[in-house]
Amino acid sequence: MNDEVSCAVSGFAGMEQEILRLRNTNRDNSETAAYLKWRYQSVPGAPPPCVYWLLTAEGERIGMAAAIFRPYWVGGVLTQVAVIGDISLDVRRRGRGLGQQLLRFMTQHLDENFPAHVALVIPTESARRALEHCGWSTAGGLAPWVCVVDAADYLQPFTRSALLARALARAVRAGSRALITRHVPRDGTLQVSDLPDATIGERVRAQAAAGAATRDLAAQVLGWRYTRHPHTAFRFATLSRAGIARAFLAFEESTHPGTCVVYDLWATSAVDARALMALFMRRALTAAQLKSVRVLLDERHPWRAELRRLGFIARPVEAVFQVHSRDGGAAQLGWQLSQGDKDT
Repeated sequence: MNDEVSCAVSGFAGMEQEILRLRNTNRDNSETAAYLKWRYQSVPGAPPPCVYWLLTAEGERIGMAAAIFRPYWVGGVLTQVAVIGDISLDVRRRGRGLGQQLLRFMTQHLDENFPAHVALVIPTESARRALEHCGWSTAGGLAPWVCVVDAADYLQPFTRSALLARALARAVRAGSRALITRHVPRDGTLQVSDLPDATIGERVRAQAAAGAATRDLAAQVLGWRYTRHPHTAFRFATLSRAGIARAFLAFEESTHPGTCVVYDLWATSAVDARALMALFMRRALTAAQLKSVRVLLDERHPWRAELRRLGFIARPVEAVFQVHSRDGGAAQLGWQLSQGDKDT
């Protein structure tokens, strides 16, 4: 098979069907045009998405990657970060270095045309290796924290009795409830809603710190990421004290039956993060069909210790994230990432 290829860059408009074809042909999970329209939507003021193509000598598109600019607070400044995704390569062409050729072209294009923008990717292992050869730095790992709500299914293989497993699970739940109750605040209230609190964005802006990088949670961003998601129904839990939002999370319970997945977790302080999660877990422990709560965070996320205090268990790292910038500064930032940083 002839491996003479070239690279090119385009926008998203007019290329929807080619993106969909290449993506769905080379991925296990197929997506729709409505999903792509959502995924490639830009916020006002952001550069338009860039789609990078790998083409044969005959002009057939056999590989792609995309850079979609998302708002992050980087070093205290609102910045459009190039979030990389939809990395796809024809399965018949893999193992020949062609993906690395495409990603090198993408990196050079970003350096030359967007030198002030940092870039972020949560790659597959093969993409991680290729990007590493293109100058990208692995900035950290993403690990799930899990709190078991109903342990019956986990205990039954050891007890060999469903009845005994359920009895032990009730005891475990009672112990969890006692632990959680110790951390429930007296002066805070939890509100669960289908819409996010509109004041969260301003609170995040006020907290933006030098040396840190965290996704913007302005109302328009939360509206795009969660309330208008084409597949998943998200809900929001907000901790308020004296009528002021102090902590917030976004979650969904539909993708994996029995599992509540927290996508975003923000708080003004460790005390507020612990209070929010205590109130949220108290609610979870009353849910009849819920078996576990899962929170994906980077390895240096400030609220990991609060989850540990509430009985969450850290699982092994399941993904890494890589960053890049022309001046090398992206690797020096303290990135705070969660499941919500994955545009899926």
